[in-house]
Amino acid sequence: MSVQDLQNNLRAKGYDPGPADGQLGPNTFQALAGYMSDGRAPAGTGALIAQYADEGGLTTRLRLIHFFAQVSHESGFRPIAENLNYSVDGLKQTFSSARISRAQCEALGRAPGRPADQQAIANAVYGGAWGAANLGNTQPGDGWRYRGRGLIQLTGRANYARTGATYEADPDQVTTPAGSVHCAIDYWRTRGLNTPADADDVARVTRLINGGALGLAERIALTNRGKAIWPA
Repeated sequence: MSVQDLQNNLRAKGYDPGPADGQLGPNTFQALAGYMSDGRAPAGTGALIAQYADEGGLTTRLRLIHFFAQVSHESGFRPIAENLNYSVDGLKQTFSSARISRAQCEALGRAPGRPADQQAIANAVYGGAWGAANLGNTQPGDGWRYRGRGLIQLTGRANYARTGATYEADPDQVTTPAGSVHCAIDYWRTRGLNTPADADDVARVTRLINGGALGLAERIALTNRGKAIWPA
């Protein structure tokens, strides 16, 4: 199906891609981001994606569908910082005891009359030997400093540094509109995510983003949502 058909389908769903001119540009990307995220994508997102898409190799239907699906799951296209407001049980269910001990879960998680200690949680689950080996978090406090941010929830000192010295030095730049889009697309490129996207392998794309299969069912559903609005 052509880009023009995609534009007509988006308009039929209530998302305005501008003229049905068959061109992938800011308006079409904005409409697609809105559709994929149920309207959560901030204004201006499409223009930023259009600015960086070629740089990330986001030039085919499948690559774009997988990118938009993964970002929809991770952040809804909002340049946010990770919410670590876990309950005690939430910590136990989400992270293995190799990442955070059961005693730490009891001490740090949200409980009646007590908020979660989000900074300590980040330093536990993204720090230690696991954080050093998998995220490059080698300094005290790196877990919190380099917690998930931006459209694709960039996490870990090594990933911030790979995207650019500016982001390693000032991690909050990843939550600016331009920084969040640039980092997401650069991460997509440097992690080789176009290859599994070309193979239509949602599970592999997901593993390369979060190291496992967290949220896989929703990621698959979002990918199918993209295919439905933009059939082959």
